[in-house]
Parts: sequence; C-alpha cells; structure tokens
Amino acid sequence: MARFYVGLIAWGIGMFSVVFGLGLDEAMNHSATGLVAHRIRMNLIAQNIANLTTFKVEETGLPYQKQYAVFQQSEGGVRVQSIEKSKAPFLKQWDPDVPQADENGYVYYTNVNLPEEMAHMNLTESLYEANISAFKTTKTMYQATIDAMK
Repeated sequence: MARFYVGLIAWGIGMFSVVFGLGLDEAMNHSATGLVAHRIRMNLIAQNIANLTTFKVEETGLPYQKQYAVFQQSEGGVRVQSIEKSKAPFLKQWDPDVPQADENGYVYYTNVNLPEEMAHMNLTESLYEANISAFKTTKTMYQATIDAMK
C-alpha cells in the first residue's frame, strides 16, 4: 500500500508540472479531473472513518471493509478506474461479553486504521489544493490573455 501512495505523490507532483506544458484548455481539464478524483477519494476516506465502529454490514455479515479509489491516468487527466475493498484482515479480539461476539467469543473489528486514514486525508487535501492552485493559475492566464486582446 505504501508503494501506491509514493506513486500517487509522484503522480500528483508530475501532473502539476505537466499541466504547465499544456494548452490552457487542457490544463484546466487536467485540474478539473484531479479535483473530481480527489473529491471521490476524500468521500471514501470520510466513509471509512464514519464506519470505524461498524461491526457487521447487513449484506455481508462481516465488519465494514475499508474502501479506496484506484486512479488511472487518461488522455484528459485522471479518472477513478474503480473503487476497491481492502483485502487487509479484520482485527480479531476475544471478548465473549460483547453482544457482537461470534459463537467462539471473538469480535471482529473493521480493517480501517484511523491514523492511516488521517494521513491519507492530509495527502488528498494537499493534492486537491494543488489542483485548485493549478486551476486558478490557468484562470489567471486566461484572464491575462483576454486583457491583452483588448
């Protein structure tokens, strides 16, 4: 998982530098697709945190499984290829007094790690802000071009 986020950081920095090598329309499109992708990622992080104490999901009978977005670079920027569920194991703890315990007395907790989610939230917020900055810069360049044409 760490390799994915190192690649994502490099992708974020790379996309920011690539935007300035494009035309203004393409630069705005790259920034806009980045904003959408990171908004989806932030929503998934919020959903993961909100379900931190969900012991059982009705559909599966299992604790809540962490979800994450898989990004794919496209010609016009980035898109969310899919939303995956984490394969990380659930935390298993023996506590027969808890109502959610199974027949053997074990309670299974979600595979969401709060400090990890907070770190992902900070990274996503930074990448979102970088896309906003690139979008604003492109908008300023558009305005300067229009003003020069007057």
